[in-house]
Amino acid sequence: MNVRKQLGQVEVCVDVGLSSRRSALAMLGAAGVVAAMPVARAQAKVTLRLSTWGASKAPQVSAFVGPFQSMVEKASNGAITIQNFPDGALVNERAVPSAIQSDVVDISLTTMGSWASITPEAGVLNTVFFKPTADNFEKVVGPGTALFNLLDAGMSKHGVKMLCVLYNGPVVLVSRQPFITPQLFQGKTVRVFDKLTASIVQTLGGAPSTIEVADVYPALERGTVAGAIGGLEGAIGLKEYEVAKNVLATNGVFGLLITGYVMNAAKYNALPPDLQKVVIDAAYKAGAQANAAMVAAYAGELDEMRKHGMTVTVLEPGSAAYQAFTQALAPLAKTQEAAFDPQLVAQVIAVQK
Repeated sequence: MNVRKQLGQVEVCVDVGLSSRRSALAMLGAAGVVAAMPVARAQAKVTLRLSTWGASKAPQVSAFVGPFQSMVEKASNGAITIQNFPDGALVNERAVPSAIQSDVVDISLTTMGSWASITPEAGVLNTVFFKPTADNFEKVVGPGTALFNLLDAGMSKHGVKMLCVLYNGPVVLVSRQPFITPQLFQGKTVRVFDKLTASIVQTLGGAPSTIEVADVYPALERGTVAGAIGGLEGAIGLKEYEVAKNVLATNGVFGLLITGYVMNAAKYNALPPDLQKVVIDAAYKAGAQANAAMVAAYAGELDEMRKHGMTVTVLEPGSAAYQAFTQALAPLAKTQEAAFDPQLVAQVIAVQK
């Protein structure tokens, strides 16, 4: 009996000892997991692929990418790495919408006009009646404005996060021969890059040709196109002055060239809130810097074209040429306004005043 009791006591002691040890180990294990969580998060690295196209020296690229990358990587303490793919190495200009939505690339430079058929909020910016000045652009469509929030909400329905909207200024037409009146467009093949510029050329009696930005130089050189519509920065960066002699600075009559940076929404939403804030804050700051750089550069870029021997014609408000183009494009403006919700059109026009 005593032996059994002793054995029983021993057995009980042994059982209690094992149970306590298991409990202690379990507690230590749980504590270890909890303690390791910050370390695991710190070690979790995120690489975001950023794509640009066109001239790398253009302000919408050079004034945005470097500062954005630096701010994101520094503010995230290395948790985010920006992998840059310049010069259309990963995605070309026209492929951006599908590439962003299908997660081929995480962040990309884009022309807002390329989203016109996807979301009306982007399409309304790509019209001849949306033409804010350089001075009030940030107040019209900068981060936090009603129009920016409307655009972001519209893009989010299609899996896209709006990071910033950039003012590239009025488009220019670089050409082998002058295009200083609407009549000179008749029967001419002109390179375009989106729905708006195609509609403008068609309205003026020309034949729009959609070619990639990298192909503009050889197309002008060979005479495949008589002229090419695009951004002034890109025209300089691609040295189009070597194969053309004329520049028409449209001064808002053809609307504006508006670009921006967009991000795959699923990739953005997968980031923890603190890293989402890092990306957004950096995009807003870099976007404002890029806008300032582009506005400051525009007048100097026209002078640079003149120094390269180009004949530069500016459509000055009140001039006969300005009025002629405005009247020629008036039917297009009415058609474009009718294509959107009247409240959206009214809001866009109101914020420009």
